[in-house]
Amino acid sequence: MSALPSPLADPGTRRWLRGLSWFASALLLALAAWLLHRYLGAMRWRDVATALAQLPRTHVAGAVVATAISFAMLATFDVLAARRVAPARASTGLAAFAGFAAHALSNTLGFHAVTGGAVRYRIYATAGLGAGDIARVVGLATLGVGLGYAVLGAAGLLMEPAIALGWGRTAGVVIVLLLASLALWLARPRSLRVGRWTIALPGSGAALLQMLVGGVEMSAAIGAMYLLLPPEIAPPFADFVPVYLTALLAGIVSHAPGGLGVFEAILLGAFPAQARADVLAGLLCYRLVYNLLPFVVAALSLAAFEARRRNAPPAPHA
Repeated sequence: MSALPSPLADPGTRRWLRGLSWFASALLLALAAWLLHRYLGAMRWRDVATALAQLPRTHVAGAVVATAISFAMLATFDVLAARRVAPARASTGLAAFAGFAAHALSNTLGFHAVTGGAVRYRIYATAGLGAGDIARVVGLATLGVGLGYAVLGAAGLLMEPAIALGWGRTAGVVIVLLLASLALWLARPRSLRVGRWTIALPGSGAALLQMLVGGVEMSAAIGAMYLLLPPEIAPPFADFVPVYLTALLAGIVSHAPGGLGVFEAILLGAFPAQARADVLAGLLCYRLVYNLLPFVVAALSLAAFEARRRNAPPAPHA
């Protein structure tokens, strides 16, 4: 099995990347605050409340269903990863719970790597997984999420969005070829060394399955927001995909809880001034459906999980 050394193993590289990350975060937050001040100052909150009240209930219900599909796929990434890393110890139910809880809490609290990693460690440790195995599960699950971004980005570009200025299909084909090359490269056993841990990368079949799951997950997440835009102002779905992906990635880079502020500033900026009250109403509903609802469910489920653990009888000694 060929192992690829990771540049992240070098302490100097890690410090440089950490500093760059915090600089980018501060810059994004400052820019988002300035844009939101401009956008919100030009709105009347009465218009936002009216737009919120006029959201079709069927669209809100559709957004709830899309959210459920998105989080089911996010949980599936952990199931696939746990089956590869520790199939005998981490059950399907435990892995699905860990994946759902990690994403639901980190999507709202921010600092995905820290928050999601801590939640997974707490849950997987109950099954006897050590820090190394948990890091491998997190790494493989994160790879799946990244592949989902790439798959949907390629699909969106192939639909030739207006923002691509006629180059969408070319860029989309390039991404598809890169994904196909990755699948072929993974036909042989490969691994990645990160610090003192080695992560066995998925094979071609598993990578293709991750791409499929990732494509469904991202489509559902984008669909949840798209359904909450009034039809009269909603752009074609192909034009909305790159805007959403840009806002989502910028929110992650900002380290703001749930990308709050950065995500909204980018989406509001993508629409004309006269439509922004309707967009803000959709954004508020989206935050309730896609962030707050899963967060509450995950927090209550995690509390019940901890209570059950504490009340469980001690294991008998051999």
